[in-house]
Amino acid sequence: MGNIHLCLSAAFAGTMARVFVYGTLKKGQPNYKHMINTAKGLAKFQGRGRTAEKYPLVIAGKYNIPYMLNIPGTGHHIAGEIYTVDDQM
Repeated sequence: MGNIHLCLSAAFAGTMARVFVYGTLKKGQPNYKHMINTAKGLAKFQGRGRTAEKYPLVIAGKYNIPYMLNIPGTGHHIAGEIYTVDDQM
């Protein structure tokens, strides 16, 4: 069993990228299930974070889905979560 864990850890570490998520992809939110669905790839929670620059965060539309506008320096520091993800995720 230990060897299997080591192999998975090595494979997971080889092609990782960091991803910042906010809104519905965060823990406890409606789309978090996609972050933990291993059929879609691997994601490992690294911690909480916030944007270094301020951005406008808009919550609008039929389903009140949040999205950031690409206008750096305007708005707020957006709180979110940081994950390392594999290429599949």
